[in-house]
Amino acid sequence: MMPTLLLLVGLLTPTAEAPIEHPERLSRTFVALAGLAGESGPVRITHFGDSHVAADLWTGPVREALQARFGDGGRGFVLAGRPWSSYWQKALDNGAEGRWRVDGLRGGLADGWYGVGGCSMASVDPHAAITARARGEGARFVEVHHLRQPGGGCFEVRVDDRPVGRVSTAAPWVEAGFARFDLPRGGATVSVHPLGGREVRLGGLDFGGGRGVIYDALGINGARADRLLRSDPRGFADDLRRLGPTLIVLSYGTNELFDDDLELADYGLRLDRILGRVRAAVPGADCLLTGPPDARRRGRPLPLIGGVIDAQRALAEAHGCAFWDARAAMGGPDSIRRWRRARLAQRDLVHLTRDGYTRLGEALAGALLQAFETTRPESLLRPPAGGIVAP
Repeated sequence: MMPTLLLLVGLLTPTAEAPIEHPERLSRTFVALAGLAGESGPVRITHFGDSHVAADLWTGPVREALQARFGDGGRGFVLAGRPWSSYWQKALDNGAEGRWRVDGLRGGLADGWYGVGGCSMASVDPHAAITARARGEGARFVEVHHLRQPGGGCFEVRVDDRPVGRVSTAAPWVEAGFARFDLPRGGATVSVHPLGGREVRLGGLDFGGGRGVIYDALGINGARADRLLRSDPRGFADDLRRLGPTLIVLSYGTNELFDDDLELADYGLRLDRILGRVRAAVPGADCLLTGPPDARRRGRPLPLIGGVIDAQRALAEAHGCAFWDARAAMGGPDSIRRWRRARLAQRDLVHLTRDGYTRLGEALAGALLQAFETTRPESLLRPPAGGIVAP
């Protein structure tokens, strides 16, 4: 296809209008965002999901748009090191040296103590290190999320290779631990070094401290929503409360659609339990569910995608969450083929290209900003509809 024709196809394949459904259920978030014009802040959005979220290609443009509008509160929470080789996040330079065990993915321990990111890194190697540098002006501190446990080892934190503190992870019982260190303005490279001999287990690094928006992208390739149930509920809740999100976004459903034994009734029960756990952990946070993007399996439509979207919409209603239909934003059923022709979707007809994820991120950011601008002031004073269901 000629380049001019490809450009024309792209122009004829815009994202469709897909507003946030029940934007009044994001009232706390909108009030907090409006407060950034004064002295309050930051506003944290924590976005959980599958591979659409994992690479930060979709969430990155949302972060950039909201920070451009409301200010940069910091890069937010990122996983420690590189738990998988392709782990990548926008505005972040990160890496790992030495021997590390990855827990929570394939292999490693399956004890549920993975932290809010769903996986952790452990080492007894005195030559090991994880490094991270968050680009941007919003990072004024870094907080190292780790596991405190009987027999836990010590680690040293360095900022631009200068030691700033040592932390013992030894404790009489297993629990989440947090250690915060100030950062110079303009960014710095943070490195965490196990001192060797005893195990150090790291969940991730949280970069924050600025006034504005923090947007965490916590996705794992191949994840289904019930992955959140694999984490120890106390450890997950403690970690999530430590982040203190104003808004939680859940973006799952694609991988469930490829399960041959998927039953919509069972799916609804699992999703209900997941939402209950998240809502109980941070009852003061708003909640937004997004439906899965359009996709095909072996070139054929997914027969249950509409049912999954309906189940998500119904559970959002039951738990007082807002909802955003990503498939509708792409243009509705079978839009994935049009996106593929416009080089916005990959050959598998499941994942998008970088340009496609940018387009989808701009659509979600636009829907959030439109909801913020148009939600009536009196609705901001009304609590979200629905109740909190116990996990």
